[in-house]
This record gives sequence, structure tokens and C-alpha cells, in this order.
Amino acid sequence: MTITPTTVDNDTELSAVNSILGAIGQSPVTTLGLVTEIQGELNYTGSNARTGTYTRAGTTVTVTSASHGLTVGEVVTIDFTSGGALDGEYTVVTAADANTFTVTTAATGTITTSNLTISQTQFSLTGLSWTLESEIKTKIAGDVETGFTVAGSTLTFTTAPATNATVKIYREKEVYNTLANPEVSFIYNILTEVNKDVQNEGWIFNIERHVKKTPETDTNYITIPANILRYDLNEAQAHHTSDLVRRKYEGAFRLYDTVNHTYEFSNALDLDIVWLFPYEDIPPVFKRYIISKASVRAATQLVANPQLVRLLENQEMYTRAACMEYECQQGDHTYLGFSHDTYYKSYKPANALRR
Repeated sequence: MTITPTTVDNDTELSAVNSILGAIGQSPVTTLGLVTEIQGELNYTGSNARTGTYTRAGTTVTVTSASHGLTVGEVVTIDFTSGGALDGEYTVVTAADANTFTVTTAATGTITTSNLTISQTQFSLTGLSWTLESEIKTKIAGDVETGFTVAGSTLTFTTAPATNATVKIYREKEVYNTLANPEVSFIYNILTEVNKDVQNEGWIFNIERHVKKTPETDTNYITIPANILRYDLNEAQAHHTSDLVRRKYEGAFRLYDTVNHTYEFSNALDLDIVWLFPYEDIPPVFKRYIISKASVRAATQLVANPQLVRLLENQEMYTRAACMEYECQQGDHTYLGFSHDTYYKSYKPANALRR
């Protein structure tokens, strides 16, 4: 017998609100209303015939271009105006600093310092969550831009954004507006708060490690998008001469160095990121935990029933235990830390029990 896996998760914020209402003995609702809201944001620096120089040793081309704004994995179009290298689209292999990056060519050989121009129309959507492609919106230098297509996790502009222009890619989604019903609004706000609190702990599903973040070209700031809860220096960073926190500065949340007392960074940072995902986009086991935790808060504040609160607290403990099980199974943790770049295999009691 062939089993077809189910790929649709029907849990929504409406079903979560109704679960919380049911937990405290209230009637369910059929709608929460809708309002448009921006969820998630990616920021890039535009390049359209950005000038620079390059050298080639073997198949490795080292490009020098001031404040290029590129990160590893991005695709750029390079026009080698001298030196003889082949024009085309290239993927950034390394980005050592704000002014230098490397690509690999099919041809091999040595080329001394020569000239090139760089343009970029393709931008990665990694880190942005969406349901429909129509939810993806863009702004270039603050103006809405509609000339783009989406394929997989790549957005391609019809025309390369101007050099040094700020490229913002974000999700514009219809979300629930509960203001018409004060009790439902209260429950929905609890659900939203608990979703943030739980994800802020940092779990295997919403942590991304070893992410290179390059400071903005004109200010040297590192702006923190709305869908990121935390940036922190990766433990493998060579010298911990900085301590990073999130602070609001000049109208936006930015990374601040409490050791050197500055919002400005001269080099790219190797960071760990804790993402904030919409409720619908997180693993089911965490949805159950968030509902249980939110139900305890709702019962504590709305229902004068200590026995119900204790019952819901027990349920919260069970659902958190399920989250810990998920974390241990998916995380591949060891006594020596994370298993990335190591060959150490931790002791697994199940192997002994099987004997």
C-alpha cells in the first residue's frame, strides 16, 4: 500500500484563538477580521554597473569593489571590461570583507589587475516566509517596485537596482484584526505575545548559525528587520571583542556594540540569528505548546478558577516536554556543543537498550 503524505497544515491563528477560548470555557468565533501588515523583511544593496577591479589565480577571481554589499551565495552579473575573463553570471563564493569577494570561473589561468563592472538582478529570499508569491513586495530606494518575478527562493528584478540603492524585500500579508471584539482581541494579543516569547528562546527550527552580515554602505549600520528577534556573535568568532544588543536608533532597530559603544561596524560579522516566524509557519509541536501557554495566561487573567489554571499548567508542561523532544531529535546536540564541522557522535542510550 502506498501512503501519500499530507503536506497541508490547517492550523491557523483563528483555530488557535478558538482553542484558547475553548480552554477557558468560552464560545468559538468564526472570523477575526483582516488587516494588511508587513511580516518579514530582507535588505540588500543594489548594483548596476558598479565598477571594480579583479585578479585571477587559477579559477579563482578576486574582485575588489568598494562597499559591494554582497554575501556568500548571491548571484551577480559581471562584465569583465579588460583582462579577458568571460562575462556572465557568477555566484559569490566568499565575501571576506565589505570591499572584496571571490567567484569561480570555468577557465583557468593568471590575470593581473584588470577592470570590471558588477550588476545584480537576482536576490535570495532565504529567511523570508510566505504562502503566496503575491505576498512578496519590494521597494528600491524607498519606492515600491513591481518589476520582478519569483522562482523558488530567488527574486529577479527586470532591471538591476541602482548602485548603492537600498533594496527592501518584504512580505505583505492580510492578518487578523480583532478590535471589533474586545475579548477575542485580548486572546489574540496573548497568542501573539506567547508566539514571540516561545520563539525568542531560540530553537533548532528558528536559529540560523554562521550568517555573514555586512554593514550598510553609507552608514556602516546593521539594521535588524522586523522578523529577527536576536543577532549574536557566533561562538566561533575569532575574538570576542564585541557584545551585541538590539537598540532603536534613528527610527529603526539596529545592532549596537556595548563594548565599543557604537552602532557602526567596519567589517562583516559572523552572526547567529533567531528568526521570528508567523504562527502558521512553525512546527505543529510548537503550535500546541504556544496554545497551552497562552491558555494559562488567558485563564489566569480572565477566569477566577484556580483549579482550571493548574490543569492548564500541567498541560503546558506536557507540551513543552514535547518541544524538548523535538529539539533533541532535530538538533543533533552533543556534550561538545553543536555537531557542525565535527565528527563526534554522542552516546545514544537507545543503542544500548536495543542490545
